[in-house]
Amino acid sequence: MNNMKSIIYSALSLGFAFVANAQGPEYSLNGLGRSIITNNALSGNALEGADNTQKGNVSGYNLFDLQTNLDLDSTFNAKAILRTRSPYGTAFGAQTAFEFRMFSMGGKLNGLKYEFGDIRLELTPYTIFNSDIAASGYESKIFSERREILEYENFNEGNTWLLQGVSAQYAWNIGREGGLGFYGFTTRTSSSNEFDVPDRLLSGGRLEYQVNKKIKFGINEAALYDLAVATSEFDYTNFVTTADLNFENKTEKSTISFNTEVGGSMFSYTRNIDDFTQEYSDMVVSANLGYDLTKTGIGFGLNFRNVGATFFSPTAQTRRYNTNSNPMLFGNIESQLRSQIYYDQFTDEDVYNASILTTLDGFLQAYNNLSPFGDATPNRMVVGLEILTDTSITGFEASLNADYGQEITGEGGDDLRTFMVLTGGGILKIGELLGTNRIIDISSGVRFENTSRTQGAKVDLTSLLLDVGLSVEVVKKVDLLGGIKHFNASGNEYLAIRDGFNLVTDFQEFELNANETIFSGGARVRFSKQQAFSLNYNLAQFVDNNKDNSQLNIGQVFINYTGKF
Repeated sequence: MNNMKSIIYSALSLGFAFVANAQGPEYSLNGLGRSIITNNALSGNALEGADNTQKGNVSGYNLFDLQTNLDLDSTFNAKAILRTRSPYGTAFGAQTAFEFRMFSMGGKLNGLKYEFGDIRLELTPYTIFNSDIAASGYESKIFSERREILEYENFNEGNTWLLQGVSAQYAWNIGREGGLGFYGFTTRTSSSNEFDVPDRLLSGGRLEYQVNKKIKFGINEAALYDLAVATSEFDYTNFVTTADLNFENKTEKSTISFNTEVGGSMFSYTRNIDDFTQEYSDMVVSANLGYDLTKTGIGFGLNFRNVGATFFSPTAQTRRYNTNSNPMLFGNIESQLRSQIYYDQFTDEDVYNASILTTLDGFLQAYNNLSPFGDATPNRMVVGLEILTDTSITGFEASLNADYGQEITGEGGDDLRTFMVLTGGGILKIGELLGTNRIIDISSGVRFENTSRTQGAKVDLTSLLLDVGLSVEVVKKVDLLGGIKHFNASGNEYLAIRDGFNLVTDFQEFELNANETIFSGGARVRFSKQQAFSLNYNLAQFVDNNKDNSQLNIGQVFINYTGKF
């Protein structure tokens, strides 16, 4: 413990030393504190005869993230996050852990903005992009707050990836409205063992030319490659290059926008022991058209994308959610690992992924079969239509998305599968409509998906996700929250088996008939915009209708205090 104290004192002393020796520096602290307690229960006829299975537990932890910020002047700034985490149930902090959660430095010198350490990267949906998990888009606040905890713990911020490296950007003004900008970066995604495994780097950037306020176009590059050494067993490279054009015209009555992106990928893997090389390449084309009415807040969108069967972009296709991870809560039933259920997607910190993968990882087709790897999902031709409203104008938000997709190359058979996805819902802000200062929100959402193939190796898989939510401020800053999720999936599909080169080598047919319902209700006290305490109860009921004695129930009392400063 004394050593841990020394680490903290040293970190703080370092910051104050900078302050003492610099001219006109600014030094500040901010961070987050969280305390979570859960009381968990496992039941259902799936536990019959499972005498050695844990059926209840109490768990939780306290954590405190202290972020130190140092700004010497515009040329240099630095920030570091020191984490202290202590699980409940240990004696006198015996298992308390101290670690540096994040560290970065940067600044601006003669117009050149630079950053190194932990940096966030995002380019386009086909080059570098951390895609969201498919959902209805209108889940209850009681569920979204649980999901926010997981995203914070796994460094998810928007659609960026957090990696370690260096980046720089610079811009030149051209004319009255035009300009040229450059952004470049290099990061290391995996390290060498100093023998036969080389360092793997991710480098790239964007060159953007803005013609005027309405038109700009850019070139994007994302290159993942090995720094091969003489003793390396393999040499890996994957280059993704795209070009995009963006147009937006705003008037008092409306806004019209159009953007398109075209590019390709090139994959190469050489096994040095026998000089075996596997190479392939493919293309992607996408276009989006949008039209928004300013006064009514109604918007329309039309989109198209065609992603080749062997288009491969690891930094756009890596999933933040790992379906192969074993759940932390009740992870074993007798000697068998418990399979993930939908409840784990927004409650289990261990099923998320923060690393760039060089092969397409497994996914559960029932949850998202059209775009499991985001818009960059290979072997897809998709046409979509979107209609939405702006809640800031009407006090009511709603949207409807319809996507129709088709394979480019048949998987599991020569004939092509087709996909239909309908996503929509809305939020009714009754408090705003009544002119009160209290929260009274009702939300509902749905996501329906069907995958079919009527010839050859027939496929018919249907899934449905329903969301209902309620938030009512009964007393000032005291809210009652409720939510229901219902998911069901039935039919048959083929699971693609891929080799180490990311190519499909075989297929495995499976049948599915399962449903899950999640109930959640509780209360939240908002001490301020930065601090809140919540207490709720959750019940997840899962059943696999293709198996006997498959009902599994997870009940959980969830207590959470989160404060930011």
